[in-house]
Amino acid sequence: MHFAKVLFGALLASLGRAGAQGAPVGEKSHILDKNNFDFKTSTGTWIIKHYSPKCYHCQHFQPKWDQVVTQQAISLSAQDVYFGEIDCLENQDLCTQNEALAWPTVGMFRAGKRLANLEGDKSEQELSDFVKRALSETDAAPRAYDANSIVLAQGNFTETTKHGTWIVKHYSPVCHHCRQMAPEWVKMTDELAKQMAGNQILFGEVDCPANKKVCEENHVEGYPTVNLYVNGRYIEEMSVKYTYDAMKGYVLKLPERVKRGDFVQPTSQAPSPGLTDTPVSSNDVTDAKPGTEEYNPYGEVVTLTKENFADKTSSGPWFVKFYAPWCTHCQHLAPIWTQLGEASKGKANIGKINCDDASALCAKYNVQGYPTLKLLWEGETTDFKGTRDLSSLSAFVENVMAQPNAVQSISDLRRAQKVSDVVYLFAYDKADTSAKTKAALTHVKVNAQKMFLSRQLNIVADTALARQVLPAGDLALPTLVALKDGKTVSFGGSLTSDDQLHEWFYAERFPLLPELSRENSDALFYDSDYLVLVILDTERGEDYVDHYRSSAREAAMEYNKAYGSAGSSKAKGTVRFAWVDGNKWASYVDRVFRIRHDNWPAIVIARPSEDQFFTTDVKGAPIEPSKMGVFLAVRAVLDGRLKAQSTNSMIVRGVHGLTWAVKSVWGFLFGTTLRVFLTLTGLGGFTYYLHKHSKRVSTGAHGLVKGD
Repeated sequence: MHFAKVLFGALLASLGRAGAQGAPVGEKSHILDKNNFDFKTSTGTWIIKHYSPKCYHCQHFQPKWDQVVTQQAISLSAQDVYFGEIDCLENQDLCTQNEALAWPTVGMFRAGKRLANLEGDKSEQELSDFVKRALSETDAAPRAYDANSIVLAQGNFTETTKHGTWIVKHYSPVCHHCRQMAPEWVKMTDELAKQMAGNQILFGEVDCPANKKVCEENHVEGYPTVNLYVNGRYIEEMSVKYTYDAMKGYVLKLPERVKRGDFVQPTSQAPSPGLTDTPVSSNDVTDAKPGTEEYNPYGEVVTLTKENFADKTSSGPWFVKFYAPWCTHCQHLAPIWTQLGEASKGKANIGKINCDDASALCAKYNVQGYPTLKLLWEGETTDFKGTRDLSSLSAFVENVMAQPNAVQSISDLRRAQKVSDVVYLFAYDKADTSAKTKAALTHVKVNAQKMFLSRQLNIVADTALARQVLPAGDLALPTLVALKDGKTVSFGGSLTSDDQLHEWFYAERFPLLPELSRENSDALFYDSDYLVLVILDTERGEDYVDHYRSSAREAAMEYNKAYGSAGSSKAKGTVRFAWVDGNKWASYVDRVFRIRHDNWPAIVIARPSEDQFFTTDVKGAPIEPSKMGVFLAVRAVLDGRLKAQSTNSMIVRGVHGLTWAVKSVWGFLFGTTLRVFLTLTGLGGFTYYLHKHSKRVSTGAHGLVKGD
């Protein structure tokens, strides 16, 4: 019977291996891998599921996928549309190439080119809608005006918008405000499309949940957002109400703005009004103005080594690739990195360092995988976590090297506040030509840029305007403030002290309740003794999200009221608050905190330094996502009254436990000189006893044989 079971198991295994060689699954869904993917998808349209057989969400998604495939595969094949699936555990590089970074992800491909991704455990209806788009999506050139509002996606956005002036609506199909706006948008585009096409002004729209990368890279912070692009370059957000009349008024002004040259990109960064009225002599300011230096004059990638690294990177911005020669991802990035060096000519230094030859240096910079990309600027470091294509990397460099915004009206400042949760404002009187004021301006700009905050720095050179935007107590110019959470936070130190400016910029860079993102996650976790995370299902609409964010913000205010800031004597460590788009971080939330989608909204209080987190209150129930529920849970954690869980897996916890046990036993046996003497004496005596005992047994055994 046992042999039969073994034989049957071997037969099943061999059948499983046979099925993994690219054969169709029930003639409906094709198994794809790195060997057949390019060939199979080179023609026709493909709907491809990227998954892991061990992923809980993938298992839950499987019957919905099977149902859609069963219903549509045969009929769609007549239209040259096919279904396929890729096991990402067996084909990690292929899934990364297809930007399937979370599982399950369903990708849409045409003639080998990816058009869009649908991420997460979606419903059968959402999957069906995604499949329907496969029949209508196009990566062709922009259509004529009669298309009115052109559907844009990951596969055609960049190519389509690189010529002409584009007004693009970024939306979500489940967003309540987007649905309210939709008829207004349709009415406006239907009326103006033909008229505007004569001026090369076109309309487009992007479904953001289906094309997250497009929206993340184009200043989309919420839905709906309407952006203006000229020749592929983001210009501004349409800063009007999204009603027919308001949007029509905005659009009708565009031809004149285009004719006037408002959107022509200057060949070099123009100086901000009022900032260079009087030349600054070398005697006035010792620090060079940011943006005036020419970095990377030859457009090259500099090879860094452990010998020259410190000297080379000691000044100016350096975007560095930490790599290993044997790493396939590094090999794929190499030609793109060379192109980045050329694209960054005159803007930022681009370097690379082989970690096989400089392992200690790479460890110092916390390089845990290859390639790791870091922007270094005279002691400050930030990681690049975006997509490793040339446009994303170049945009990152452009963002870091951006100049501060010159504020010439209240609306300029309001637009800046709409883009960022924290806005820095430096105000001075342009008539003040003293060396002290010039030095203050230079130090503020230099420190903001070194901390990668230039896009958030706004400069007012007009006293009358400063009176309108600053509280009465801050009118002693020059002055520096942070505008966040509806409040004004004044800088109280010396405007020419780099240390004080650095410390203040660092302390004020987050709002009371920021959204956790790839860009700020490291800073939030590593700079916090405790991080309170509010995990939300953003697909349930803005009213839902706003309600729970308001509760968390009120809890943060209550905490600050009770304990003061992190630096106060009452504070029990640094406690920060953040909200999490659970749909973006579903895999992470499930894997690390063991919280599934069904249990959102959820509150997690993380303690990063100890690899611990808390999800239950003093009664053992999930923390209530209300103002007092969150505040009381935070207070209980600080008082040591809540039971912590570990972010490590069971295997890691087991290894830690074994390590602790070994250390404890070792300490008990060898912790002091006396214990060492007693332990060695005991071991020696025990060894002698075993030796004598084995000798007696051996002698006795020989005697028995001899006696026979």
